[in-house]
Amino acid sequence: MTSNEPINLREWRPSASAQFAGRLFTCGRPGRGTPGYGRARKPVDDGTIDRWVAGLPKAEVLHIVSLLGRKKGGFSEFDYYPFRSSHEHGTKPTFQEWLDRRYGQRFVVCEFPTVDARGIEDSVLDGVKHRVLSLLDKNVTVVIVDSAGAERTARVSENLGFGR
Repeated sequence: MTSNEPINLREWRPSASAQFAGRLFTCGRPGRGTPGYGRARKPVDDGTIDRWVAGLPKAEVLHIVSLLGRKKGGFSEFDYYPFRSSHEHGTKPTFQEWLDRRYGQRFVVCEFPTVDARGIEDSVLDGVKHRVLSLLDKNVTVVIVDSAGAERTARVSENLGFGR
């Protein structure tokens, strides 16, 4: 099985007038680039998540800004995983806790839940923009994640004044 994890990994460049010390990337969620998972609603195994993590940009600490939330019908985009959103109740560890247990202190997760295929509410977009700009000013590497790494992530990056 050929895997393309993480799917749609892209680095975005600031406009000529903007100067940032950090780097900005976008990509799709774990499993989206692996045949057999893609859009299927089935659990994503740890090996697939490991390949996703291995394909992420290299940084001492990688800041993950998650736009994952729910599908239009209400299905949680975290139901695929052995972890949950910090905004959801349950017995599974949060995305941050799961990453820490499996990979150590290599990631910082910040979640801004959205609804897939519904755009991003202005208040959420403002929060994401503030967080990402603050991180980039601190010379860190940021990866923004949505379901496929295409729509919500692109809206945020473009709204920040970044291009491909």
